[in-house]
Amino acid sequence: MISKTLERNSFRQKFLDCYDLYLNLSKYQHIAIGIYKEGKCYIFGNGLNDEYMYDIGSISKTVSAHLILKLSLENLINLNDTIDQYLDLKKGNYPTINELLTHSAGYNNLTPVEITIPSLLKHGYSRKNIYEKITDKDIINALQRRSKTKHKRIYGYSDFAYAVLALIVKKVTNQNYSSLLEDFIKKDLELTNTKLILNDNRYPYAVKKRKIIDYWKWSLNNPYLYSGGVISNIQDMLKYLIIQIESDKQYITNAHNVSEDVKCKNHIKICKGWHTYDKSHQLWHVGGVGTFRSSIIINKHLKMGVVVLGNTKGISKANVHYITKMLYSDLKMKRIKL
Repeated sequence: MISKTLERNSFRQKFLDCYDLYLNLSKYQHIAIGIYKEGKCYIFGNGLNDEYMYDIGSISKTVSAHLILKLSLENLINLNDTIDQYLDLKKGNYPTINELLTHSAGYNNLTPVEITIPSLLKHGYSRKNIYEKITDKDIINALQRRSKTKHKRIYGYSDFAYAVLALIVKKVTNQNYSSLLEDFIKKDLELTNTKLILNDNRYPYAVKKRKIIDYWKWSLNNPYLYSGGVISNIQDMLKYLIIQIESDKQYITNAHNVSEDVKCKNHIKICKGWHTYDKSHQLWHVGGVGTFRSSIIINKHLKMGVVVLGNTKGISKANVHYITKMLYSDLKMKRIKL
Protein backbone atom coordinates (compact mmCIF):
# COMPACT_ATOMS: atom_id res chain seq x y z
CA MET A 1 0.00 0.00 0.00
CA ILE A 2 1.38 3.40 -0.97
CA SER A 3 1.14 5.39 2.23
CA LYS A 4 2.32 8.83 1.13
CA THR A 5 3.41 10.89 -1.86
CA LEU A 6 6.58 12.87 -1.25
CA GLU A 7 6.49 16.63 -1.69
CA ARG A 8 9.16 18.56 -3.57
CA ASN A 9 10.39 20.19 -0.39
CA SER A 10 11.38 16.74 0.90
CA PHE A 11 14.34 16.68 -1.49
CA ARG A 12 17.63 18.51 -1.69
CA GLN A 13 17.98 21.19 -4.34
CA LYS A 14 20.75 19.19 -6.03
CA PHE A 15 18.29 16.38 -6.72
CA LEU A 16 15.54 18.76 -7.82
CA ASP A 17 17.87 20.40 -10.34
CA CYS A 18 18.55 17.01 -11.98
CA TYR A 19 14.90 16.04 -11.80
CA ASP A 20 13.69 19.29 -13.39
CA LEU A 21 16.38 19.11 -16.09
CA TYR A 22 15.18 15.60 -17.00
CA LEU A 23 11.55 16.72 -17.27
CA ASN A 24 12.47 19.78 -19.32
CA LEU A 25 14.13 17.69 -22.02
CA SER A 26 10.72 17.32 -23.67
CA LYS A 27 7.03 17.99 -23.01
CA TYR A 28 6.56 14.22 -23.28
CA GLN A 29 9.03 13.36 -20.50
CA HIS A 30 7.72 11.21 -17.65
CA ILE A 31 9.41 9.85 -14.57
CA ALA A 32 8.12 7.81 -11.64
CA ILE A 33 10.05 7.38 -8.39
CA GLY A 34 9.31 4.91 -5.61
CA ILE A 35 10.97 4.91 -2.19
CA TYR A 36 10.68 2.38 0.63
CA LYS A 37 12.10 2.98 4.10
CA GLU A 38 11.18 1.92 7.61
CA GLY A 39 8.07 0.10 6.42
CA LYS A 40 6.62 3.08 4.53
CA CYS A 41 6.24 3.71 0.80
CA TYR A 42 6.51 7.00 -1.03
CA ILE A 43 6.07 7.94 -4.68
CA PHE A 44 7.10 11.06 -6.54
CA GLY A 45 7.06 12.22 -10.15
CA ASN A 46 4.78 13.12 -13.04
CA GLY A 47 4.10 9.60 -14.32
CA LEU A 48 2.41 7.96 -11.36
CA ASN A 49 -1.00 6.93 -12.72
CA ASP A 50 -1.72 3.20 -12.64
CA GLU A 51 -2.08 3.14 -16.42
CA TYR A 52 1.42 4.59 -16.97
CA MET A 53 3.32 1.45 -17.99
CA TYR A 54 7.10 1.53 -18.39
CA ASP A 55 9.41 -0.97 -20.07
CA ILE A 56 11.65 -2.15 -17.23
CA GLY A 57 14.18 -3.64 -19.65
CA SER A 58 16.84 -5.85 -18.09
CA ILE A 59 15.28 -5.70 -14.63
CA SER A 60 13.14 -8.40 -16.28
CA LYS A 61 16.12 -10.72 -15.72
CA THR A 62 15.61 -10.57 -11.97
CA VAL A 63 12.00 -11.70 -12.41
CA SER A 64 13.11 -14.53 -14.69
CA ALA A 65 15.78 -15.57 -12.18
CA HIS A 66 13.18 -15.88 -9.42
CA LEU A 67 11.00 -18.03 -11.69
CA ILE A 68 13.92 -20.33 -12.52
CA LEU A 69 14.86 -20.67 -8.85
CA LYS A 70 11.25 -21.61 -8.08
CA LEU A 71 11.40 -24.33 -10.76
CA SER A 72 14.65 -25.61 -9.23
CA LEU A 73 12.96 -25.88 -5.81
CA GLU A 74 10.22 -27.89 -7.54
CA ASN A 75 12.93 -30.21 -8.93
CA LEU A 76 12.11 -29.34 -12.54
CA ILE A 77 15.56 -27.83 -13.04
CA ASN A 78 18.96 -28.62 -11.53
CA LEU A 79 21.10 -25.49 -11.49
CA ASN A 80 24.28 -27.54 -11.82
CA ASP A 81 23.13 -29.33 -14.98
CA THR A 82 24.63 -28.31 -18.29
CA ILE A 83 22.13 -26.93 -20.77
CA ASP A 84 22.56 -29.82 -23.24
CA GLN A 85 20.73 -31.99 -20.71
CA TYR A 86 17.60 -29.99 -21.52
CA LEU A 87 18.09 -28.81 -25.10
CA ASP A 88 18.67 -30.78 -28.27
CA LEU A 89 22.27 -29.78 -28.98
CA LYS A 90 25.17 -31.44 -30.70
CA LYS A 91 27.99 -32.73 -28.52
CA GLY A 92 30.04 -29.91 -27.08
CA ASN A 93 31.18 -27.97 -24.04
CA TYR A 94 28.12 -26.15 -22.69
CA PRO A 95 27.58 -24.07 -19.54
CA THR A 96 25.42 -24.90 -16.56
CA ILE A 97 22.11 -23.23 -15.79
CA ASN A 98 23.77 -21.52 -12.84
CA GLU A 99 26.42 -20.06 -15.14
CA LEU A 100 23.68 -18.59 -17.32
CA LEU A 101 21.97 -17.08 -14.28
CA THR A 102 25.22 -15.48 -13.09
CA HIS A 103 26.40 -14.15 -16.49
CA SER A 104 29.46 -16.40 -16.34
CA ALA A 105 28.75 -18.72 -19.29
CA GLY A 106 31.05 -16.95 -21.73
CA TYR A 107 28.15 -15.69 -23.82
CA ASN A 108 28.63 -11.96 -23.26
CA ASN A 109 29.47 -11.32 -26.92
CA LEU A 110 27.09 -13.88 -28.42
CA THR A 111 23.99 -12.88 -30.39
CA PRO A 112 21.62 -15.12 -32.34
CA VAL A 113 21.75 -12.85 -35.40
CA GLU A 114 24.55 -10.98 -37.05
CA ILE A 115 24.63 -7.43 -35.71
CA THR A 116 26.72 -5.13 -37.87
CA ILE A 117 27.57 -1.46 -37.64
CA PRO A 118 25.48 -0.69 -40.76
CA SER A 119 22.46 -2.45 -39.27
CA LEU A 120 22.79 -0.51 -36.03
CA LEU A 121 23.12 2.76 -37.91
CA LYS A 122 20.09 1.90 -39.99
CA HIS A 123 17.78 0.77 -37.19
CA GLY A 124 19.34 1.88 -33.89
CA TYR A 125 18.62 0.27 -30.54
CA SER A 126 16.16 3.00 -29.62
CA ARG A 127 14.16 2.73 -32.84
CA LYS A 128 13.88 -0.97 -33.57
CA ASN A 129 14.11 -4.14 -31.51
CA ILE A 130 16.87 -6.11 -33.21
CA TYR A 131 15.65 -9.24 -31.38
CA GLU A 132 12.03 -8.84 -32.48
CA LYS A 133 11.92 -11.86 -34.80
CA ILE A 134 14.30 -14.20 -32.99
CA THR A 135 13.11 -17.82 -32.86
CA ASP A 136 14.02 -20.84 -30.74
CA LYS A 137 15.90 -22.23 -33.73
CA ASP A 138 18.05 -19.08 -33.90
CA ILE A 139 19.04 -19.59 -30.25
CA ILE A 140 19.92 -23.25 -30.79
CA ASN A 141 21.99 -22.45 -33.88
CA ALA A 142 23.90 -19.76 -32.01
CA LEU A 143 24.60 -22.16 -29.13
CA GLN A 144 25.97 -24.78 -31.47
CA ARG A 145 28.28 -22.22 -33.09
CA ARG A 146 29.84 -21.79 -29.66
CA SER A 147 29.73 -25.43 -28.57
CA LYS A 148 33.49 -25.50 -27.88
CA THR A 149 33.57 -22.42 -25.65
CA LYS A 150 35.64 -22.86 -22.50
CA HIS A 151 33.75 -21.48 -19.53
CA LYS A 152 36.08 -19.76 -17.08
CA ARG A 153 33.53 -18.44 -14.57
CA ILE A 154 34.30 -14.84 -15.55
CA TYR A 155 31.49 -12.29 -15.40
CA GLY A 156 30.28 -11.08 -18.79
CA TYR A 157 26.80 -9.58 -18.94
CA SER A 158 24.62 -11.46 -21.42
CA ASP A 159 21.11 -10.90 -22.76
CA PHE A 160 21.58 -14.09 -24.75
CA ALA A 161 22.07 -16.19 -21.60
CA TYR A 162 18.58 -15.34 -20.36
CA ALA A 163 17.08 -16.14 -23.76
CA VAL A 164 18.66 -19.61 -23.42
CA LEU A 165 17.13 -19.93 -19.95
CA ALA A 166 13.74 -19.16 -21.50
CA LEU A 167 14.14 -22.15 -23.84
CA ILE A 168 14.91 -24.40 -20.89
CA VAL A 169 11.90 -23.14 -18.92
CA LYS A 170 9.68 -23.77 -21.92
CA LYS A 171 11.05 -27.32 -22.25
CA VAL A 172 10.62 -28.40 -18.62
CA THR A 173 7.16 -26.85 -18.15
CA ASN A 174 5.73 -27.45 -21.62
CA GLN A 175 4.29 -23.93 -21.54
CA ASN A 176 4.92 -20.96 -23.80
CA TYR A 177 7.12 -18.11 -22.65
CA SER A 178 4.47 -15.50 -22.05
CA SER A 179 1.83 -17.49 -20.16
CA LEU A 180 4.29 -19.05 -17.71
CA LEU A 181 6.07 -15.81 -16.86
CA GLU A 182 2.84 -13.83 -16.54
CA ASP A 183 1.32 -16.52 -14.29
CA PHE A 184 4.38 -16.34 -12.06
CA ILE A 185 4.21 -12.54 -11.92
CA LYS A 186 0.52 -12.46 -11.02
CA LYS A 187 0.12 -15.57 -8.84
CA ASP A 188 3.45 -15.83 -7.06
CA LEU A 189 4.73 -12.26 -6.98
CA GLU A 190 1.15 -10.87 -6.82
CA LEU A 191 1.96 -7.98 -9.15
CA THR A 192 -1.33 -7.22 -10.87
CA ASN A 193 -0.11 -4.41 -13.14
CA THR A 194 3.03 -6.10 -14.42
CA LYS A 195 2.97 -8.00 -17.68
CA LEU A 196 4.78 -8.70 -20.90
CA ILE A 197 5.19 -6.11 -23.59
CA LEU A 198 2.20 -4.22 -24.94
CA ASN A 199 3.31 -2.82 -28.26
CA ASP A 200 0.81 0.03 -28.72
CA ASN A 201 -1.80 2.27 -27.13
CA ARG A 202 -0.19 3.00 -23.79
CA TYR A 203 1.42 5.80 -21.83
CA PRO A 204 3.94 7.24 -21.42
CA TYR A 205 5.19 7.59 -24.97
CA ALA A 206 8.59 6.44 -26.17
CA VAL A 207 10.50 9.69 -26.66
CA LYS A 208 13.76 10.44 -28.45
CA LYS A 209 15.09 13.96 -29.05
CA ARG A 210 11.74 15.56 -28.21
CA LYS A 211 9.92 13.32 -30.69
CA ILE A 212 7.51 10.43 -30.13
CA ILE A 213 8.76 7.22 -31.71
CA ASP A 214 7.58 3.61 -31.83
CA TYR A 215 7.83 1.31 -28.85
CA TRP A 216 10.02 -1.74 -29.22
CA LYS A 217 7.88 -4.47 -30.74
CA TRP A 218 7.90 -8.06 -29.50
CA SER A 219 6.35 -11.42 -30.27
CA LEU A 220 4.92 -13.33 -27.31
CA ASN A 221 6.89 -16.35 -28.56
CA ASN A 222 10.21 -14.53 -28.32
CA PRO A 223 12.72 -16.04 -25.84
CA TYR A 224 14.28 -12.61 -25.30
CA LEU A 225 11.17 -11.66 -23.32
CA TYR A 226 12.92 -13.25 -20.32
CA SER A 227 15.83 -10.89 -20.84
CA GLY A 228 13.98 -7.60 -21.26
CA GLY A 229 10.30 -7.91 -22.15
CA VAL A 230 8.46 -6.97 -18.94
CA ILE A 231 6.50 -3.73 -18.44
CA SER A 232 5.18 -2.37 -15.16
CA ASN A 233 4.05 0.75 -13.31
CA ILE A 234 5.65 2.41 -10.33
CA GLN A 235 3.15 0.97 -7.86
CA ASP A 236 4.00 -2.62 -8.82
CA MET A 237 7.74 -1.98 -9.01
CA LEU A 238 7.65 -0.56 -5.50
CA LYS A 239 5.86 -3.74 -4.38
CA TYR A 240 8.55 -5.77 -6.15
CA LEU A 241 11.23 -3.82 -4.30
CA ILE A 242 9.53 -4.58 -0.97
CA ILE A 243 9.31 -8.29 -1.85
CA GLN A 244 13.10 -8.37 -2.15
CA ILE A 245 13.47 -6.90 1.33
CA GLU A 246 10.65 -8.51 3.28
CA SER A 247 9.91 -11.88 1.65
CA ASP A 248 11.27 -15.09 3.15
CA LYS A 249 10.33 -17.20 0.13
CA GLN A 250 13.32 -19.29 -0.84
CA TYR A 251 13.15 -18.50 -4.55
CA ILE A 252 13.46 -14.81 -3.60
CA THR A 253 16.23 -15.06 -1.01
CA ASN A 254 18.29 -17.59 -3.02
CA ALA A 255 18.59 -15.03 -5.81
CA HIS A 256 20.41 -12.66 -3.45
CA ASN A 257 23.26 -15.05 -2.61
CA VAL A 258 26.60 -13.90 -4.01
CA SER A 259 28.37 -16.28 -6.41
CA GLU A 260 31.85 -15.89 -4.95
CA ASP A 261 33.46 -18.13 -7.58
CA VAL A 262 32.58 -15.75 -10.44
CA LYS A 263 35.39 -13.31 -11.20
CA CYS A 264 34.15 -9.72 -11.57
CA LYS A 265 35.74 -6.29 -11.93
CA ASN A 266 35.20 -2.86 -10.34
CA HIS A 267 34.14 -4.35 -6.98
CA ILE A 268 30.98 -5.78 -8.58
CA LYS A 269 29.67 -9.12 -7.35
CA ILE A 270 27.05 -11.18 -9.14
CA CYS A 271 24.10 -12.95 -7.57
CA LYS A 272 21.39 -14.76 -9.54
CA GLY A 273 19.78 -12.10 -11.68
CA TRP A 274 20.85 -9.38 -9.25
CA HIS A 275 24.12 -7.48 -8.82
CA THR A 276 25.80 -6.27 -5.66
CA TYR A 277 29.14 -4.80 -4.62
CA ASP A 278 31.97 -6.28 -2.61
CA LYS A 279 31.25 -6.11 1.13
CA SER A 280 27.90 -4.45 0.52
CA HIS A 281 24.28 -5.11 1.51
CA GLN A 282 23.13 -3.43 -1.68
CA LEU A 283 21.28 -5.21 -4.51
CA TRP A 284 20.83 -3.44 -7.83
CA HIS A 285 19.92 -3.71 -11.48
CA VAL A 286 19.33 -1.33 -14.36
CA GLY A 287 17.32 -1.64 -17.54
CA GLY A 288 16.99 -0.06 -20.95
CA VAL A 289 14.61 -0.97 -23.77
CA GLY A 290 14.21 1.45 -26.66
CA THR A 291 14.02 4.89 -25.08
CA PHE A 292 12.83 3.61 -21.68
CA ARG A 293 15.18 3.41 -18.70
CA SER A 294 14.76 1.82 -15.27
CA SER A 295 16.89 1.45 -12.17
CA ILE A 296 16.46 -0.21 -8.78
CA ILE A 297 18.69 -0.22 -5.69
CA ILE A 298 17.85 -2.14 -2.52
CA ASN A 299 19.51 -2.44 0.88
CA LYS A 300 18.09 -5.44 2.73
CA HIS A 301 20.14 -4.70 5.85
CA LEU A 302 18.75 -1.16 6.20
CA LYS A 303 15.32 -2.22 4.81
CA MET A 304 15.23 0.56 2.26
CA GLY A 305 15.29 1.00 -1.48
CA VAL A 306 14.69 3.22 -4.51
CA VAL A 307 13.20 2.42 -7.91
CA VAL A 308 12.98 4.90 -10.78
CA LEU A 309 11.23 4.51 -14.14
CA GLY A 310 11.49 6.90 -17.10
CA ASN A 311 10.46 7.01 -20.74
CA THR A 312 13.62 8.50 -22.22
CA LYS A 313 17.37 8.01 -22.02
CA GLY A 314 18.11 11.47 -20.65
CA ILE A 315 21.48 13.22 -20.69
CA SER A 316 24.57 13.32 -18.51
CA LYS A 317 23.35 13.74 -14.90
CA ALA A 318 19.71 14.09 -15.94
CA ASN A 319 18.97 10.39 -16.41
CA VAL A 320 17.21 7.60 -14.54
CA HIS A 321 20.33 5.74 -13.41
CA TYR A 322 22.05 8.83 -12.00
CA ILE A 323 18.86 10.00 -10.29
CA THR A 324 18.44 6.57 -8.65
CA LYS A 325 21.98 6.53 -7.31
CA MET A 326 21.64 10.08 -6.01
CA LEU A 327 18.37 9.29 -4.26
CA TYR A 328 19.72 6.10 -2.72
CA SER A 329 22.74 7.96 -1.37
CA ASP A 330 20.53 10.75 0.01
CA LEU A 331 18.23 8.19 1.60
CA LYS A 332 21.07 6.25 3.17
CA MET A 333 22.71 9.43 4.49
CA LYS A 334 19.31 10.72 5.73
CA ARG A 335 19.37 13.79 3.49
CA ILE A 336 15.71 13.23 2.50
CA LYS A 337 12.91 14.31 4.83
CA LEU A 338 10.40 11.46 4.94
